Amino acid sequence: MLQKNAASSSRSILQKSDIPCSLSSLFKNPPQRSGSNSKSEKIGTKASLSPFERYVRDQCRFGIIKLNDAIKLFDRSLCSEPMPCTDTFNHLLASVAKLGYYSTVFPMYRKINDVGIQPDLYTLNILIHCCCSLRAVGCGFGVFGGFLKRGFEPDAVTVTTLVKGVWMENGIPDAVQLFDEMTKKGLLGDAKTYGILINGLCKARKTGLAIKLHEKMKGNCKGDVFTYGMIIDALCKDGMTTEALDMFSEMIGAGILPDVVVYSSLMDGLCRFGRLKEALEFFKEMEGRGISADVYTYNSLIHGLSRAGLWKEVTWFLNLMVDRGFSPDAFTFTILIDGLCKEGKVGEAQQILELMRHKGKEPDILTYNTLMNGLCLVGQLEDATKLFESLADRGIKLNVFSYNILINGYCKDQKIDEAFRFFEEMRPKGLKPSTVTYNTLIGALCQSGRVRTAQKLFVEMQTCGQFLKLSTYCVLLDGLCKNGHLEEAMDLFQSIKKTEHKPNIEVFSILLDGMCRAGKLEEAWKQFDEISKNGLEPDTIAYNILINGLCNKGMLSEAVKLLWQMEEKGCLPDSITFNVIIQNLLKENEIHEAIQLLEEMRNRNFSPDEAVTSMLLCLASFDPQWHAALVSLPNALQKGVGSVPVKRRKTG
Repeated sequence: MLQKNAASSSRSILQKSDIPCSLSSLFKNPPQRSGSNSKSEKIGTKASLSPFERYVRDQCRFGIIKLNDAIKLFDRSLCSEPMPCTDTFNHLLASVAKLGYYSTVFPMYRKINDVGIQPDLYTLNILIHCCCSLRAVGCGFGVFGGFLKRGFEPDAVTVTTLVKGVWMENGIPDAVQLFDEMTKKGLLGDAKTYGILINGLCKARKTGLAIKLHEKMKGNCKGDVFTYGMIIDALCKDGMTTEALDMFSEMIGAGILPDVVVYSSLMDGLCRFGRLKEALEFFKEMEGRGISADVYTYNSLIHGLSRAGLWKEVTWFLNLMVDRGFSPDAFTFTILIDGLCKEGKVGEAQQILELMRHKGKEPDILTYNTLMNGLCLVGQLEDATKLFESLADRGIKLNVFSYNILINGYCKDQKIDEAFRFFEEMRPKGLKPSTVTYNTLIGALCQSGRVRTAQKLFVEMQTCGQFLKLSTYCVLLDGLCKNGHLEEAMDLFQSIKKTEHKPNIEVFSILLDGMCRAGKLEEAWKQFDEISKNGLEPDTIAYNILINGLCNKGMLSEAVKLLWQMEEKGCLPDSITFNVIIQNLLKENEIHEAIQLLEEMRNRNFSPDEAVTSMLLCLASFDPQWHAALVSLPNALQKGVGSVPVKRRKTG
């Protein structure tokens, strides 16, 4: 933080004359000295360091020097007899740069240049670093040009500094391009260069490119735990835990030992996707290697276990964490509150909040938002609102998420006007409603039949300069379809095509559903065909919508035909697909086909839903033929059928 502030300060004091734009002042030839006993003979030599030079180097090397001290030592060095060598001056320049006073380095360099000190590669790398740190990478390339004119051969540090400077100023794509161009010209980086680029790509969520670069790295230099760790962490965050495990195995195979960061990333990724058993196995493996867990490790495991409702194991890890000298931090308590809230144990979550305060851990807005959300989930809107208002009264700054939680809670409780009260508070308090805010309100308005108000809010969103994501179009499109405004839905669909958004399978599925609800099967079929024409493949949801539409129109044979057709095209039916068709077959008393599909369901480990089960039991109680046929079906159903006495229908 100190360095960051210092960097900001140095930028503000950097005058135009200090920026080496033309670099002529930096690279003018130093004065020539003559005479066999002149001090020019001693410039640049390290053979015999004076006590003063050793003192300067020690001060710089141990990182204890301050700016004023460095300037005093620098001025004294300029007046010393004999003149210190280049390396001693490099120590002083590097120390000032490390303190974040980048602009101060340039006038210092000019002074040593004026007295005849010849710069070396290290000197020029320091200058490039200062330019890049001041977000003046163009000047850094100017210094680089000066390098080449003086006949210096750039090293990996030069390449790394320029690549990092371009990343910070222009973004990671330009940095990768620069690195490729420099590599082609024989200017090679090292593991640190690759690490910087891989880090940038991972942060930009370009994990695939990071992996490709890592492959290229293996041909030039050996990977390290940091580069592997960054890729493993990125893969885990992208949900690609299997690929992360493969990368981990590759790292072990390359003889690189994982550290606590790598293990923690893996455990966190596995916990996020419910692979708790594997996460716990990695914890044991890490312990077996003598690597100590940190707070992040414990938090990841506690989070995963709490989401799975394994509170006994959560308690065990909490105790282990404390026994090993780690105090649960604010995030640990927030994790516990979140897990309890998601199980509806809001009372216990509130007790954890009190314990958190008692332990001297001040809850932050994330903690309070988590509890507010939990209160909304169990319908305690009044308590959530009181908590919200108490935070404002205590001067705790509420954020967009705080408002979104209450807006969502009131919308789900069908108290839309109350939700709008919170919405209207946001802008006056300097908070810009997010896409989630608008989507929640537009969706709730449509569900309550207030389509015109939803459309007005949609227009307001545009006029306020809010970027319209495809998800917002989908919410309004769905509302128009479900409220019978199919023509307006088609107009909105056409407007989506004119934006930068490309209609996805969700958009087509919403329209399909609207057409099927309106009984317009012919138009629905045409829309279904449009899916593949737009380079998409119908998914199970799209097929289910059309199958349901066919069934509602009594077109059962076409529905069954579509069921087998979807499978031929590589789209597997789900439980809903079978239940929709079976329910309609039962209504039409199509015993043979219904039994066949029920048998197929059992083979695929699907179960009849409540509606189908109820119909089957009812039929079995009246019809001996159904009773006999159903005894061979799934165990749960057999049990139900076996307990139902067969009633004879009265005839005549």
